[in-house]
Amino acid sequence: MQHTAKGEQVACLMKRFSTGKELMTTFNPDVGSRLPGNYEKVYNSDAPTIGLVSTAYGRDLSLQWINIQLNSIDQFTQVKNDLPESSRKELAELILSHYSALKLPEFMLFVARFKLGLYGKFYGSFDPIAFCEAIKKFMSDRTIELERMRIRTGQKEAEERAFVPPEGFTSLSWYQYLKQRAQEGDVNAIEQLKPPKQ
Repeated sequence: MQHTAKGEQVACLMKRFSTGKELMTTFNPDVGSRLPGNYEKVYNSDAPTIGLVSTAYGRDLSLQWINIQLNSIDQFTQVKNDLPESSRKELAELILSHYSALKLPEFMLFVARFKLGLYGKFYGSFDPIAFCEAIKKFMSDRTIELERMRIRTGQKEAEERAFVPPEGFTSLSWYQYLKQRAQEGDVNAIEQLKPPKQ
C-alpha cells in the first residue's frame, strides 16, 4: 500500500519534471532568496521532499542538489577556508539521510535564513558542526510554524462552520431576540448566549 503511494508520488514528480536537471533549475539557490517572507507558502507547497527526489532521480542527484545549496552558503559567507570536498560530501550524505522528509523549498528556506544570520554564523571557515546545529534550530522553528499554521487553519474552519441564524433572523436580530429571552429568564437563551468553551 505504502509502496503504491510512493510509486504514484514518483510518477507525478517525473511527469512534472521530466529530468533531474529541470528540477534542479526550478529549485536553484536564487529562488531561495525569495522564500523567507512567506514560510506558509513554503510549507504548503506541493514540492517534493529531498527523499522523494532521491527515489525518483537517484541518490546522486539529491546529493548534487544539496551540494549546490551548501556551495551557495559557502560563496555567500566568503569564509577564508572552504569546506573540504570530503567533508562537503559527508555533510550532504548526513542531510540526505537525516532530513530526507524536508521539502526542497523548506531546505532552501533554511539556507536563506542561515544567510540572513538567523541561525548563527561561521568564524573563519565553513563549520559543519555549526551548520548542523543551525539546521536543528530551523527544525525547531519549523515545528512551531507548522503548529501555528495548523491552529490558524483550525480557527478558519471553525469560523466557516460558525453559527447560522434561524430563518427570518440576521445574526444581530437573533442575538437581540436571545438577549430579550434571557432577560425574561429563558434558561435555553441564557445558555446560547454563553461564549463557547475553548
